[in-house]
Amino acid sequence: MVKMETLSIPMQYTEIMGKVQTLKEPKILKRILSFRAPEIPKRIAQKANISIGEAEKLFTETLKYLYICRQARKIKIPISPSIVIDDSWHNFILFTKKYAQFCEEYVVEFIHYIPDTGNSNPERYIISRNIAQSLLEYLDPAIWPEISVSADCSVCQSIPPCSECQPPCSSDDN
Repeated sequence: MVKMETLSIPMQYTEIMGKVQTLKEPKILKRILSFRAPEIPKRIAQKANISIGEAEKLFTETLKYLYICRQARKIKIPISPSIVIDDSWHNFILFTKKYAQFCEEYVVEFIHYIPDTGNSNPERYIISRNIAQSLLEYLDPAIWPEISVSADCSVCQSIPPCSECQPPCSSDDN
């Protein structure tokens, strides 16, 4: 897990993680992971130019993320996905009926997507990743990187924030 000593967060990190320990619900996670919609990984594969197997794995990680959202709501902790999960979640949401059905039947309430509007909080991703690691135990580092970097600097999740954008970012400041 990433060390939290230097991060400014609304609640003490140890208090957050202490509350997270009460959120593990393996039966709910198993039920969420039983959701099937083969058309979604197919779209993910097409859009991300990856194999169906990789897309299915990514969709499974997206379902895990939505489980984490469900659980984190109980302690009122806002969380953020990694960039690849964010992209996968976008593809899931496009299947509006399936997504609404999933939320209603598997998560109990609709999980709204709130896009970054330039006020990104990079610390939130680190906290989210640590919560995910606590709830799931194993995180695939390709899908849940310790430091997640985006080409769009307005949503850069790099810790600490980079001093200059890295390719393929096309910031006007460079």
